[in-house]
Amino acid sequence: MTNQLGTVGIIIPMYNAKETILRAIHSVLNQTWQDWHIYLINDKSTDNSLALVREHCTDPRITILDNPVNLGAAETRNVGLEASNESFIAFLDSDDEWEKNKLTLQMQALASGDDLSISHYHYRSRTKSYDVRWARTHLTKDEFVKKRFRVCFSSVCYRRPPRDVRFHKKGHEDFLFLYELFEQYQQARVVAQNLVNYYELGDSLSRNKNKAARWHLDLLRFIYKNNPLKVYYYYLWYMVNGVLFTLKHR
Repeated sequence: MTNQLGTVGIIIPMYNAKETILRAIHSVLNQTWQDWHIYLINDKSTDNSLALVREHCTDPRITILDNPVNLGAAETRNVGLEASNESFIAFLDSDDEWEKNKLTLQMQALASGDDLSISHYHYRSRTKSYDVRWARTHLTKDEFVKKRFRVCFSSVCYRRPPRDVRFHKKGHEDFLFLYELFEQYQQARVVAQNLVNYYELGDSLSRNKNKAARWHLDLLRFIYKNNPLKVYYYYLWYMVNGVLFTLKHR
């Protein structure tokens, strides 16, 4: 599909993803929106992921970058952001995949005046499978900070803001990155379709609820340095909505 907006830069960090990386890339190749450029950053994988993508991913719209040392997900995404020059950015984790109309629907939302778009998604783990949905057309900054809706990072597509955003190397860096986008845009358009299949790995750190809670509290302290009341107000919301989410999808 042609467009009057511009190319979408797609950031894909990769570390030991030989089992899933080709699935992720093929889901981009199959998009109805074909004006895109992938920045695939190998974060010093110790398996044959890099050789695999070099052999099978020869589309000229794919740039493969190779970190000289392991940087972690946050800094690896920054490598992609710094290498890209597109006005529109999307993220795709190496173990997730997009539905074929993902970019088309989100770029339509951005063309209509929105600056940040997310979507519903389908969650899959070894033991569970369910849809994650939001009832309204937009998610506000306040609703996001309260964790009223759990954003899938592979669903994020946005217009580069006036004040560029980078990842900080902290636990839950995805949340902090999105918070800084919400600071500038105030809300995100929610496409009411499952546009991503999100796969939860069994050894994912986010599955450790105690660690996740500590990380989130630290982030709130980082964001609201001079306002402890806000820290605990939003942390209470985080806990309440975490319980409600768990009860809904148990």
